[in-house]
Amino acid sequence: MGLAASKPLNPQYILRISDWRPFLPSFRIPKMSHHKASDQAIVRLGGRDFYLGPWHSKTARNEYDRLIAEWLAGGRRAPKASTDGLTITEMLAAFWDHAEVYYRHPDGTPSSEIHCLRDALKMLRRLYGQGLRAKQFVRRLLIRTAY
Repeated sequence: MGLAASKPLNPQYILRISDWRPFLPSFRIPKMSHHKASDQAIVRLGGRDFYLGPWHSKTARNEYDRLIAEWLAGGRRAPKASTDGLTITEMLAAFWDHAEVYYRHPDGTPSSEIHCLRDALKMLRRLYGQGLRAKQFVRRLLIRTAY
């Protein structure tokens, strides 16, 4: 007997993709919203609201990008804010003071390494300069690189 002669499938045993939707993970990225009462941009992550800054501002967009990146890197869990310790901006400023002295040629002119550091520090400051504390940032960095 070939396929043409086989019995038709019973419709009650056929599963459609729509039957599995409740079990499939959601891959949606939370959208930035407008909190009209305060005219702030806001995003909800893990049931918590995060205020991002003035609506339609570059600050709000940068903060949104940073939070979403942390949210995705943390397995879609809301980032926890710390309120104690040195800020990232303060840590970067202290490191920059050290780098300007340390990364020099014997004749006293800055080495090319200082330009690479400047670009890297700008990116770190743009992503993490306003919210995350240095202690928390270094801990996350060490955990990510250890595994």
